[in-house]
Amino acid sequence: MPSPIAHLGAGYAIYRYYRHRLTQDQRRFWKFPLQLVMVMGVSMAPDLDVIPAIILRDMKAYHNNFSHSLIFAVPVAFLIAGIFHRTYRSNFCLWFVICLVSYDLHVIMDALTAERGVMMFWPLSQNRFVSPIRIFYGLRWGLGWFSVWHLWTVFTESLFVLVLTAVVRYFDQRKNITNTVFSQES
Repeated sequence: MPSPIAHLGAGYAIYRYYRHRLTQDQRRFWKFPLQLVMVMGVSMAPDLDVIPAIILRDMKAYHNNFSHSLIFAVPVAFLIAGIFHRTYRSNFCLWFVICLVSYDLHVIMDALTAERGVMMFWPLSQNRFVSPIRIFYGLRWGLGWFSVWHLWTVFTESLFVLVLTAVVRYFDQRKNITNTVFSQES
């Protein structure tokens, strides 16, 4: 599985893509917009299964199972979108899409890692899916907490986040230029 660096970077990119559609609600959580914290949290949600895995010292029994399913993302997205809609009177459909994309992107990124795969279509199938294309090296829990391998993972995923952030920034700037040109013509 990729480290939290890659998953949080993907969550940030999703937030940046959708933020112009979100309400301009200025509620803040510390110094970050609450919406950013929420999207990044959803992008990490499938990995909550590592808590029992670490406590019970059995990563294979608990990690990358049903919580790493594209189908399991639907009720999670529905629940979180419902909470945001009810609490902040925000757009339910928009939050449903944002949460679904954030959650499912986590599952896809894990499938793109050289590991044992994810139960991508649980409960329809308990087969594990591993993509033939490997983008991430991932964390190797069997090597222990402190391994040189983890440094390589941190380096490559930090590079991934930098490239992803640059791409998002580029498209944001293009969108702003386009909007400025159209508003001047009006």
